[in-house]
Amino acid sequence: MRISFLSFLTILLLLSYTLHANAQTDVFTTNLSLGSSGPQVIALQKILNQDPDTRIAVTGSGSPGNETDHFGQLTKAAVIRFQEKYASEVLVPAGLTKGTGRVGSYTRAKLNTLSARTASTKNEIPSVTTPPSTPTSSLAGYTVKDKEKIDIYVGDKMLANAKDKMYSALNKELASRAISRSTATITLPTIRPTDVPSILIGVPAPKTGPSGAYVSITHSGLSTQSALYFGSTYIVRTLLKSTPESFIFVVPPIPPGLYDIAVKTGGVVSNTKMFVITDPKNPSVHLQSISPTTVPYGGILTIIGSGFTPQGNVVVTTQQKFTDVPSPDGTTLTVELAPESYREYAKIITNGEITIPMSLYVANDYGFSDEKSFTLAL
Repeated sequence: MRISFLSFLTILLLLSYTLHANAQTDVFTTNLSLGSSGPQVIALQKILNQDPDTRIAVTGSGSPGNETDHFGQLTKAAVIRFQEKYASEVLVPAGLTKGTGRVGSYTRAKLNTLSARTASTKNEIPSVTTPPSTPTSSLAGYTVKDKEKIDIYVGDKMLANAKDKMYSALNKELASRAISRSTATITLPTIRPTDVPSILIGVPAPKTGPSGAYVSITHSGLSTQSALYFGSTYIVRTLLKSTPESFIFVVPPIPPGLYDIAVKTGGVVSNTKMFVITDPKNPSVHLQSISPTTVPYGGILTIIGSGFTPQGNVVVTTQQKFTDVPSPDGTTLTVELAPESYREYAKIITNGEITIPMSLYVANDYGFSDEKSFTLAL
């Protein structure tokens, strides 16, 4: 692949989406615009109709329950409203201030995120308060045996290596061009299908629950002969349901807390996602403020909130994930914002003229916080 030097920032944003959002099965795989037709247009209209702000029509053709496969003027107008509602994720990265009505890469990314949440919700089974009756309901029945031990982070390592391969090439080229002032095209390395895990899982729905609750996860590449790992210690050997889009499992009767979960099918291990087994005695996690609201590259971000644990807090931003962040007072967390994807770019753009919208949330043994937005300035 060859890109112009001026397209560097756009490539980074697209790369971030590709590597971090690919744990879901995308519904929207092609660009759509006025005159388009087909199943993806129907799916588009259904997503738009779920929100009164972006609804295509109240009655008649295109209204909820009457979606069509034709991308007409009403659909275009609804897409514009959608783009402007999610401007920070759809328009800003593309350098736009107003919606275009064309479903391109950033709009598809947001639509796929919403589509994955919808699919998870539809497949979710209401929680139950007691574990189901099963011969393996004891803790021992969910403990990983010696022959079952795996590295649950194999899939994550593959994704990280693919990301690092791209970022290393970009940073090397960018550093060279900073010296030569060249505007020549940049050649990116090829990421092969074998460079990333063939099994990918999405965010659990819900992301927290007590033992005995039912949880749905979207996926790609799974078979019915799969096992779900809670960290390296515990395992759910039976998935209650497996469809082309999702599987369902019962939260096992294991100690409450934050777990990285992964799925193994045959000899393949998926990426991981976080899940919290809740304890009603624990407080909720809440974010009060982030300062500064605009942080320079390499700057310290201070997070004020409640429900932080002394150790083991995970701070997840758009571009970085910080693990085991301490909070001695239970109300304050600090992280240094220096995403590798912008390392060399930050050396060139040093006056804060480039601003990048980001968000973060906190996860720990108590649960997940709400999200807060901030801006990275280069």
